[in-house]
Order: sequence, then C-alpha cells, then structure tokens
Amino acid sequence: MRQALPILVAYDGSVDADQALVWAADEASGVGAPIRVVIVDEVVSSEWDDNVLVRGGPEVLARAEKALQDAEVSDSSVERHSGPVVPELLALAESASMLVVGSQGHGRVGEALIGSVSQHLARHAACSVVVVREPPTPEPKRIVVGVDGSPTSNAAIEFACRRAERLHTSVAALHGWKVHTPSTDMFASDPRSIDLAQDKELLLAESVAGVRAAHPDVDLLQEAIPVAPAQILVDASAVASLVVVGSRGRGFFSGLLLGSVSQEVVQRAHCSVAVIR
Repeated sequence: MRQALPILVAYDGSVDADQALVWAADEASGVGAPIRVVIVDEVVSSEWDDNVLVRGGPEVLARAEKALQDAEVSDSSVERHSGPVVPELLALAESASMLVVGSQGHGRVGEALIGSVSQHLARHAACSVVVVREPPTPEPKRIVVGVDGSPTSNAAIEFACRRAERLHTSVAALHGWKVHTPSTDMFASDPRSIDLAQDKELLLAESVAGVRAAHPDVDLLQEAIPVAPAQILVDASAVASLVVVGSRGRGFFSGLLLGSVSQEVVQRAHCSVAVIR
C-alpha cells in the first residue's frame, strides 16, 4: 500500500506555530498521514555582514519535539534547514500533501507572517496550504466553503465535507457574486441581467450535489448571496472554525497564483483558512 504524502508544518517556535502544529496533528491523525515539521534557519544579509544566519536555537527544536509528543503524533519527524524561508518551504512542499503555517510568526522585525511568508506560500506552493488562526469564538462548529463551480472549488467542497464528517460538524457552502449595474446602452450586444439569483442558485446546487450524496451524514447548508464572494466568506469566518477555498491553477506566464477571492480571504479571514489544490 502506497504511503500517504506527509503534512508539512512550518515551525519557528511561536505560539502561532504551536497552533499550526496542533491543527496539523489533528488532520494527520484523521487522514492517516505522517507529519514533517520543518524549522528553517534563515540566511539574511545586513549592512555589516553579507551573510547573517538567523537561528532559532536548540530550544525551538526541543519545543517542536515536545509539541509533537503532547499531540501524541507517532509518525513524525523534525528537521532543520538553512536558507531563505520561502524557497526552502516551497521546495519541501513539492513532496507534501499539505503545508500548514501559523498566521503570525517570529519575523526579523516582528512582521506578521500572514503579510509575507504565508502569502507567498499560499500563492506558489504545489500542495494545499492551511493558514492557522485562533478561532474567533469558543469552539466554533461550522466549516465554511466558497463555491464557484471550478475544479479547485469542487476539491474544496470535498475537503470541507470530509473534515466535517470526521469532526461531526456542519458545512456552509456559500456562493457570492458582485451585482453589476445593467447597461443603459440599448444597442449593447450583451445586455446584462439584473437578477441572476436563479442561475447562481442552480450553479451552487449542482456543485454540492455530488458531495451531498457522498457524505449524507454531513449537515450541508447552501446559500447564494448577491454580495462579493470574498466579503461573504470573510463575514462568515467570524463564526467558523475554518474557511475552505480553491486556488487558481498553474499558468505558464503568471505562475501558480491565488485567485483574487482566495487571496483576500487568506488576508482577512477571522479564522483558519485552507487553500485547496
């Protein structure tokens, strides 16, 4: 039997990294995957020295090993690498099923990880990326998933339902769209429809039909709302444990990029976000 690809955890000893490791341990236990915890000693330059190695120290390694022990993860490893953080993690993500990071970390000047490393990883990693945040409310039960009918959106719905099935929670499948003002040009070849609600509701229903049948025990709610998609998901994240979105695919000219909706959700969501590929 082929061994499952590992779940990769970026670890820097911060509280957020501890939360990411706990989240990854829970996911690994549920799907039967090993955990690979990676500590990257970043090489940076300064005006005094062209190569300054910023090390986490042995205490970071010990903290990661202790966190794995507390989470009772048996199939796991802790590794230390040196170099630029993002390229190192992107290279390791090539052989992982998922990359899990905390929303903030120990930046060189205390910068938020979500503003730098997490954004780059979510845009360019070859695997799914989860950015872990502390839930906004005590023990939130709902998983929110954005639906737009694309292949990655379909993968996001499947991921959300599998996790909900394991955790005995509900899933809210949301589809939003930005309402445009109809054209006043009577000669326009493509007149705009003011009311697209029925079409949008049909798209949503068709998108969730397969997973609803495959996961009959999951309480799967669906709602199409004429509001910008990112705003709906950000608003819903205030009472959710996780928001799941699909990522745009790989292009030869633009590289692997997040769609604008997914990128905004990663930046603004109140809870953890999973970007599924």
